[in-house]
Amino acid sequence: MRVRRRDQLVCRWDSGGLMIALPGQRRWLRVTPDLMNLLQRLDDFTHVDELAAQFGGDAAAAATKAVHALRDAGILVAETDDADPPPVWRHWGPIASRMHTEARDANYLVDSPRRDATATRIASDGEPPAPFKRYPDAPAVHLPRRTLPLRTPVEDVFAARRTHREFAGTPVGVDALATVLACTFAPQRFLDGGVFGPQQGRISASAGGRHEVECYVAVFDVTGVPPGLYHYAPEVHRLELLDAGVDRQRVAALAYEQAPSYEGAFTCLTTTVAARLSWKYRHPRAYRLWMYDAGHYGQTFALTCTALGLAPFQTVAFHDSGVEALLGVDADHEFATYLLAAGNPAPADDAFPGGLRHPPPARLPVSAHRSPADLPAGPEGVG
Repeated sequence: MRVRRRDQLVCRWDSGGLMIALPGQRRWLRVTPDLMNLLQRLDDFTHVDELAAQFGGDAAAAATKAVHALRDAGILVAETDDADPPPVWRHWGPIASRMHTEARDANYLVDSPRRDATATRIASDGEPPAPFKRYPDAPAVHLPRRTLPLRTPVEDVFAARRTHREFAGTPVGVDALATVLACTFAPQRFLDGGVFGPQQGRISASAGGRHEVECYVAVFDVTGVPPGLYHYAPEVHRLELLDAGVDRQRVAALAYEQAPSYEGAFTCLTTTVAARLSWKYRHPRAYRLWMYDAGHYGQTFALTCTALGLAPFQTVAFHDSGVEALLGVDADHEFATYLLAAGNPAPADDAFPGGLRHPPPARLPVSAHRSPADLPAGPEGVG
């Protein structure tokens, strides 16, 4: 039998030394000097007898026994084993694989007798992070409090929602910008969160009402707002000027020159303040939550823009470190999450935005299933 060391292993240090395990598994194996020596010899497939001969004497038998034990544990793989990870992890890599597996099966203590005790312990562990961020010394633009009416029927908004890539190049009014920001990022009401303190109710859903999203707005062509980079302060509904010199070219350089990221009237750069989530949710699965919330905000932004007759665009294709440097945030605590842009739509038909075309029918994917009877059988259950 020929064996080699598995490509993807994870390690950690504890008081007893170095430990190794398979990604996604919690069965840790202590790495002794002899085990390290063995693993270092197995970069490539090697026959077990040939490996044992390298040690010689009584050590050969011990090495052979260790090899079989390591194969049973999955640390070593034989040529006949299915050692490759599923295709998706070959593309995304071991770090993404471990992030996914470590975040599975968290206990949220729903209806558990331990829930109240756990909540009390969390709440007693210092004050929660501030729910709002402010730049009190920055020049401010106070936005109109009265939002524009959103009277377009919801089915029309759903049908018209598109990701636009071309804009008319005309200015957007300050009332429209204020409406988009208020509906997407501002609290609509406050709620009693019990031991976790007051919580916000926004149009966008957020895990535990933590609302860890911050919004920074690069204004290019908004009537009533001078161009520049601003922070949106949702509790007072105003823009706080951070850098009057930020223009389309600065944003273009950070978004890989994607034209719709900077050719609209304004671009929102959103971030996540991690501590707002981690203070309450203290397990790895919480890493998923800011991703969900970013999507909630992005959809609210797109639907609000559509209801106002604006053309929304969204992307995650930007240079994280560059955006964080532009915003002046500490990336260990607040990191770039989503880019949302909007402007007046370019002339196009009512069903399709400018810059896009309907695909030819031959390129549309066709399902291989012809009827429910063709679907694979699965376990019975209630949906």
